[in-house]
Amino acid sequence: MPPLLSKPSQAAPASLFYITTGSIMTVWSGIFYLYLNHVRTEHLWPFYVCLGFLITGIVLLVIGLAVGPLSRLARHAELPPKEAVDTTMQKTTPAATTTPTTPATPTTPATPTTPNRVG
Repeated sequence: MPPLLSKPSQAAPASLFYITTGSIMTVWSGIFYLYLNHVRTEHLWPFYVCLGFLITGIVLLVIGLAVGPLSRLARHAELPPKEAVDTTMQKTTPAATTTPTTPATPTTPATPTTPNRVG
């Protein structure tokens, strides 16, 4: 019989990936935005790119924070119903080791016999 959770959910590693990627993108987009304000470039496209990465980082961070609790809730859905586990446990639990008792042969009480005395 395969283990109950033979293939665990991949939600926890995905959550860590989203949180890490979103945090790094948000921080570096903020740093790049501060740089662009300090340099004062004539073109607007660097601001659009920076804003796009900033919003993408925030969205990935929110997705990662939402997937974490969802994965904990999903564990209950992955487990089999309690009734199935109880039935499986009853099938796999060995019976109590008792020595089988053979029925005793009925013994009739011996009646005292008196020898037949003649005479």
